[in-house]
Amino acid sequence: MDTEAFNRAIALRDAGKVKEALREFVALAEATVDLEEKAALLGNQCTCLTILGLYQEARKQLTLALSIAPKTQCLLYHQYVDAALSGHEGQWSRTLQLVERLLEEYGELLLQPEHRRLYQDVQVLRGATLVAHSRFREARTVLEECLRLNLNAQDEREVLSSLGTCYINLGEKGRAKEMLLKALEKGLGGGNAVSAHYHLGTIYFAETAYAKAWMEFEWCLAHVKEGLVSSEHLCGWLAATANNLGMKEEADRYRKLAEGTAESQVGS
Repeated sequence: MDTEAFNRAIALRDAGKVKEALREFVALAEATVDLEEKAALLGNQCTCLTILGLYQEARKQLTLALSIAPKTQCLLYHQYVDAALSGHEGQWSRTLQLVERLLEEYGELLLQPEHRRLYQDVQVLRGATLVAHSRFREARTVLEECLRLNLNAQDEREVLSSLGTCYINLGEKGRAKEMLLKALEKGLGGGNAVSAHYHLGTIYFAETAYAKAWMEFEWCLAHVKEGLVSSEHLCGWLAATANNLGMKEEADRYRKLAEGTAESQVGS
């Protein structure tokens, strides 16, 4: 395998240039006849396709990789890729089973220097999966360890966001605010950013910092299609916040919007 090209593809993927990385991995896979190398490259293609949201194609490439992979340590990486893809497919129970099996069966091996990056990836995924299962105390322990590891920028944002969610649910609002603000400062985006702004809004509301809460909830409403918080719920918070700010007309407007949203959802 062309080691220089492989490392370049990894660097492109980690830098967010996923399509460029995918092209490199495809070219490398086509150029090799070694089955272990080809399987590893197909696994990397699966990772890129997963990041791009092309889950069906990712599953196809992973299945092909597993069909040709020899029984070597390469299978460790394929099992992790399978776990990560399963999470994106919404199969969180399967994801947790796979990562816990990895740690149980290969824990000592994963701590070896040559597999340290994989160990980090497994722990980050494990923490996120425990959050998805609402196992916040276990998740906090895993995620706090992750922050002490040499994470890339994307993983650091996700870990900070997940830790914020843990602290919120464990009643540690001060620590939650710290983690969520750090995650946003580091460029957290998409649905996770919506959740972060929403949680910050609820924290500021509890602190009676209503102007700050208002800004957070309005931001969420403007990006509601990206997240999992409903317009009805956000309008309810905005109505309560406006009322505490003495903005009676805005409070009435958002209260009506919340009711109207609820009625439209019932009608549909």
